[in-house]
Amino acid sequence: MAPAELALTLAAAGAGSVLRYLLGGWVAHRMGPEFPWGTLAVHALGCLGLGPLQGAAPHDRALLLVLGSGLLAGFTTFSTLMLETANLATAGELDRAFSIIVGTLALGLFALSAGARAGAWAAG
Repeated sequence: MAPAELALTLAAAGAGSVLRYLLGGWVAHRMGPEFPWGTLAVHALGCLGLGPLQGAAPHDRALLLVLGSGLLAGFTTFSTLMLETANLATAGELDRAFSIIVGTLALGLFALSAGARAGAWAAG
């Protein structure tokens, strides 16, 4: 990886982390603390964003690196999903813990697929 690519990826990952914090907090404030809606929204949007990148530019290494591995990887976070799931399970909210895992996987796969198809269509 060239130094410029590394620097851009690092900056993009930092921006993604800040966006995750802002959006996740906003959604949690609007929807309430009973369920990790902010994390679900962030993961769905991350998949929706990665889909068009993969669909439109599957061989553009620099674009996928900076936006995919940088911005969107910084935006989404598996560790937050696991922590919130464990907290729900520990609190006896097994139905909600199961719902966030299944919901994240189902919504994420759907968003990624839809985004990839849209990206491929846009790329011609």
